[in-house]
Amino acid sequence: MRKRKMYLSVEDIAELFGLSVSFAYRVVERMNADLASKNFYVILGRVPTRYVEDKIYGLEHVEQYLKRFICWKKKPKNRMLEK
Repeated sequence: MRKRKMYLSVEDIAELFGLSVSFAYRVVERMNADLASKNFYVILGRVPTRYVEDKIYGLEHVEQYLKRFICWKKKPKNRMLEK
């Protein structure tokens, strides 16, 4: 059983919302600034998953969306090499 990700990276945010990585950095920076203003510790380049779920309207379970992207990006196995 895979554990739920506690933090989303910039790359995860970019894939999740279909953004460029450079713009995703700005989004993460703004989210971290908001958390810092509320006296939370922040990790540069990462955002808590629950915070993203709460802030983005209509996004309830980030992991379901990420699984879709991860499964879609997997390369097909070469069956010839397995035998």
